[in-house]
Amino acid sequence: MQRSFRFGVATADHQCEAYTGHDDVRDVWERVRGLTPRGRATDFWNRYREDVDLAKGLGCSAFRLSLAWARLEPRPGQWDDEAFAHYRDVLQYMRDAGMATVVTLHHNTWPLHVQAAGNGAGMLDGGFPARVGAYAAQVARRLGDLIDYYVTLNEPNQLVYGYIKGFWMRAYPVPPGLEPFATSEQQMDAVLQLIPNLFRAHTRARKAILELRPTAKVGANPLVLGLPRWLQRLVDRNATHLKSPEGARRQAARLSQRSVLDGGAVDISIAQVTMTQARAEDVLFSEPYFVAHLAALHPAAASLPERLETWKGRAGVTVDTATASLAKGLFPAAAVECYPEASAAVGALREGKIDLVFDDDVVLRQHASGGLALTRLPGNDQPFAVAMALGSRALLNAVDRALRDVKERDPSLPQTQNRKTIAHVGKAPGDGADISAAARAVPDLDKSLRAIRKRGVLRVGVHPGIEGLCMPDGVGDYRGLEPDLARQIARLILDSGDPRVQFVPLSGKRRMSATRSFLRFVDSLRKAFAMFSTLLGTNWWDLGMAGKLPDFLCPPECVGSLDYVGLDYYWGTPSLWPGQLHRLAAAAECRYASAPVWPNVLDDILYEAQERFPGKPIIVIENGCVTSADGFSRAEYLSAHIRQVERAVERGVPIDAYLCWSITSNREWGLPFDDNSDFGLYHIDLDRDPNLTRVPTEASARYAEIIAPQDRERLHDVPTL
Repeated sequence: MQRSFRFGVATADHQCEAYTGHDDVRDVWERVRGLTPRGRATDFWNRYREDVDLAKGLGCSAFRLSLAWARLEPRPGQWDDEAFAHYRDVLQYMRDAGMATVVTLHHNTWPLHVQAAGNGAGMLDGGFPARVGAYAAQVARRLGDLIDYYVTLNEPNQLVYGYIKGFWMRAYPVPPGLEPFATSEQQMDAVLQLIPNLFRAHTRARKAILELRPTAKVGANPLVLGLPRWLQRLVDRNATHLKSPEGARRQAARLSQRSVLDGGAVDISIAQVTMTQARAEDVLFSEPYFVAHLAALHPAAASLPERLETWKGRAGVTVDTATASLAKGLFPAAAVECYPEASAAVGALREGKIDLVFDDDVVLRQHASGGLALTRLPGNDQPFAVAMALGSRALLNAVDRALRDVKERDPSLPQTQNRKTIAHVGKAPGDGADISAAARAVPDLDKSLRAIRKRGVLRVGVHPGIEGLCMPDGVGDYRGLEPDLARQIARLILDSGDPRVQFVPLSGKRRMSATRSFLRFVDSLRKAFAMFSTLLGTNWWDLGMAGKLPDFLCPPECVGSLDYVGLDYYWGTPSLWPGQLHRLAAAAECRYASAPVWPNVLDDILYEAQERFPGKPIIVIENGCVTSADGFSRAEYLSAHIRQVERAVERGVPIDAYLCWSITSNREWGLPFDDNSDFGLYHIDLDRDPNLTRVPTEASARYAEIIAPQDRERLHDVPTL
């Protein structure tokens, strides 16, 4: 077909540019939260020519990049000429390659001095719109002759999750986060400050840009979820029919509080439970109290092969453990056998039935004798954390408080830095910057602490048998780090010097499921209702731009302040089955490989955008997939979604560009680098390849096939942007 839109790719500053030692908000957030730091990332700062050339080789005629605000304005009002000169070189290289340029100003991160403004208010501060406007003016003045499209705020509707979290979330998904004891009302109050501030910031930035570059096109790219259209219209009523801020505050309770508390056979489980993203769907996790490492136990006379991925031996694992779920990824060619306990696997190893046992080093260390040796394997740390029922916010805060008290006395334990959070950057000493010192009383945010105090005993799940962590003491009790932590938690909750603790031995999946009741089977429905019955489940950004929000959310002067309609689309489902809606929530929490894929709704989303904003061009600013999701490979995903874009064009929708996220693998917001976080058309082994080699994939080949015109002259029909 005759296409009238450009194909392109994208990068982002924090995800692709190497860390220089100068923090932005995300650098601190990742450090504070114990997330994966960006490190060298893809080194796009130095290797941008290589990536632009790759994009050109695919046939792309548009390239999106993000500017590092923290580099350009390292101190308030002081602009870095060298950084601007660098970005000028980047943009010029893109132009010379025949690329239209799409430039994002605020891509989910901002300078620390911006966060510090207003005594740490950051984006909530009344001066934030003016700061964004001043930044946009500098960009337009210095770089505007090389910029075709501006994205002021990346996914503005996702920024609210730095101020509110669902009852199933252990922490705020994005920075800056609030105090750990913030009530649902306090969280929504912050959101009600943020939303109008974002509209004002965008409008100030657009005005500043157009005053200097009258022909520029300025917009933003809200993240759109794919829901049945009738359901989306019903959900949008939550925003368009709000009469007052009080109505939004009432909605917040549905999201951040659980109406019925879920309790199981134990209150908490301290049983060598490895904290993983998948398990976080079922329980709340505390801060880590111990860090283990992947290891193999094997005969001392036989060393491990250098390339585990091609090893065809026999590996034993313990069923229902986090390490068991990793075995096939680490030993794809091996035969993996499951055993009920690590000791049984070790017995099989001594009998020669298997060649090695794969588990955490802390589990295997006590068996490394009698001709068996322990070898640590490459891979991410395995943090052990306390598990408890979803919705137990008060209990979670009490457990974290107790863990911090223990860590302060024992430096050998994994230390947490989140006593001073992003939300406290710029605050004066003594006004809450030190959480552990300032918040000695744990607020009673729900019924989870009341039930324990009424009972007078803390029920704790343990997994005996690991020396140093949990062992029977021979007199009917337990010794080790985990029982000691349980007693400290009980002291805090029960306010007793001699607290009562009931220990319950657990193994396998019971180590987590024992914290839950039968109510866990309705979790999907609860999460879906919480998300889609509140303001936050709507596309409030476009509703505001279309003049359909109340004034307290979108100031009247901000309505219609866009030159094009931008959107990001990744995930969706046509099914109202709670499990599918629950998987949409997983996508929002960065569990992308578990997300539902629904290409066919993209055509309708684009058509509705045209109807909502008649006469405005439309850009799909982000669309892409991890290695695979919901049965789609990345190549299949791209083909299916681009067909929908082309269908929208056939229906008369004015599509200016389609941009694939992303040109290469990147550091995806603190996630471990694996198939769940790799969106790259070109693969980079970020953790193991010091050369950061760009490797073509099936998806890059497919994208090139899609872009390639049947008649090369057709490229000349694409209008100049």
